[in-house]
Amino acid sequence: MLQIAAAALALQLTVAPQPAVQGAARELPVHARSTAVDSARDLGRARSAQAAFEKSRRAQLPISYGGSGRCDVRLGRYCWWYDETTPKFPPEATSIIERRAELLAELDALSARYPGDDWLAGMRVHYRIDGKHFPAADSAASACRASAWWCSALTGYAAHARGNEARADSAFNAAIAAMTPDEACAWRNITPLLGGGDRDGYEHRACEARAVIETRYWVLSQPQLATRANEWRNEFNVRRVLVHLAEHAATPHALAWGDDAAELVLRYGWPAAWSRVLTSSVNASDPAIIGHDPSPSFTFAPGVRIGDSASAVAPDAWDMNAPRGETRYAPHQVGRMTQVAAQFARFRRGDSTLVVAAFAARDDSLVAPVATLVAAHADSAPLASVPDTSHAGRARLMLGGVPVLVGMELIDTTMRTLARTRVAFAPVADSARLAVSDLLVYRAGEDMAGSLDSALAHAIPGDTVTKGRPLGVFWETYGLSADGESVDVAVSVERIDHSWIRSTRQKLGLTPMDTPIKVRWTDARPPANQAAPHAISMDLENLDPGRYRLTLTLTPSGGAAATSTREIALQNP
Repeated sequence: MLQIAAAALALQLTVAPQPAVQGAARELPVHARSTAVDSARDLGRARSAQAAFEKSRRAQLPISYGGSGRCDVRLGRYCWWYDETTPKFPPEATSIIERRAELLAELDALSARYPGDDWLAGMRVHYRIDGKHFPAADSAASACRASAWWCSALTGYAAHARGNEARADSAFNAAIAAMTPDEACAWRNITPLLGGGDRDGYEHRACEARAVIETRYWVLSQPQLATRANEWRNEFNVRRVLVHLAEHAATPHALAWGDDAAELVLRYGWPAAWSRVLTSSVNASDPAIIGHDPSPSFTFAPGVRIGDSASAVAPDAWDMNAPRGETRYAPHQVGRMTQVAAQFARFRRGDSTLVVAAFAARDDSLVAPVATLVAAHADSAPLASVPDTSHAGRARLMLGGVPVLVGMELIDTTMRTLARTRVAFAPVADSARLAVSDLLVYRAGEDMAGSLDSALAHAIPGDTVTKGRPLGVFWETYGLSADGESVDVAVSVERIDHSWIRSTRQKLGLTPMDTPIKVRWTDARPPANQAAPHAISMDLENLDPGRYRLTLTLTPSGGAAATSTREIALQNP
């Protein structure tokens, strides 16, 4: 939800100047000059009709009394805040519906006369979407005969409005491909979406150098990796369309368009509803306007430095319900988002990688979920496993190369709920002879897990480990000599959640110092296959509840060490 800042209330709506008619600067034949004059007059009439519609709409908007004094984010003249739900307003006034229909009839008639006009083409699509006539908007976009890139963008706008994300994605890609390099660079610019730590580093790069950060941003922030199209990126492209339209038209806000309004739309979207506020400081004939964003909406980008591709991203970095996120978006089919507990591990299989997951969703709102394991490289579209219908279980996915992003998603379309978790691994150099897989922790029994299958069958969903029973740790080693060799193995369990209170109490002798568990031995291996399985069992009974880092280090004789880590949360039974 957004509200106009009080300092801006004295501003009045201005209509962007009309673009010059092509060829007007040259001497033209009389009939051409007459045509140019007619075109300017007709287009001026259309712009006046559009501005009159918005002025009429403002006067009939429902009265709103909420949000006074709230301001989570200030952008120039605007104050923005987030509400969990959109206020319930009465149906749109019949007079507004009728005036919109009249405006569209005039736009359609003029578009038939001037089919190449970008402004007319855009308004014909926009006001059909504004009136919730989505099939008609799609037809209007398909009939577009204006600039090629703009017609493709309008097709994407209409497709996204009716939930056809694959068509929207294809249309926006075509639009960007038809732009000049400078236009495409400006369109793809994600500066408004980035946090302060990333903005300067991104904004001051050349356009080609920005592409790496853009790709990483869209991969990390995709709402559902299991879907082919990135709905959030489609939404951003739609917001670009809306900014382009608003730069040359009247809007429900009675303010001149500016950079602050553009950033507001790019970060939080176009309002789903409007209302007006009457106060003693505002002229009743020109009230303050509140735009009510779609809700519930979510923050999909992780709260990390997007430009730092060398770092891992933990599951808790995605705080989708952050009230002051840099951006927000309300997906079409998702009204609620929650977490699913999952543990992921990657194992080499030749030039490919086998990704495994143990997961469990305990959310009561999930009635008929569809569970999917997904994985992606840093610069490619995600791949998904065969969907499952379990609330808890095990999943596998084989893909080429080594994926960086791995996630588990459970979507329940009936309840409009998405439960998900994901992790981005730090890239690992592949030059060393000896390598080790991710660690897979499992509930150990009397026998050690002799294979990945046996370890996965008892793998712990999530990172929470309960005291009172041994913890099993499984991994695979790659690159062992075919003649057999001895490897120095070191395993440590070290506490990492050192709060200042705990540290102070330890310095005062009021709390015992944290003593890490360290185990070391030499593993003599016979001639190995491509993947050598290993497993150990550890007793953590003497450790206090808290968060720990489990570290495995393998050191061959005369070679570089290979390391793998996993964090666990230890709790009492």
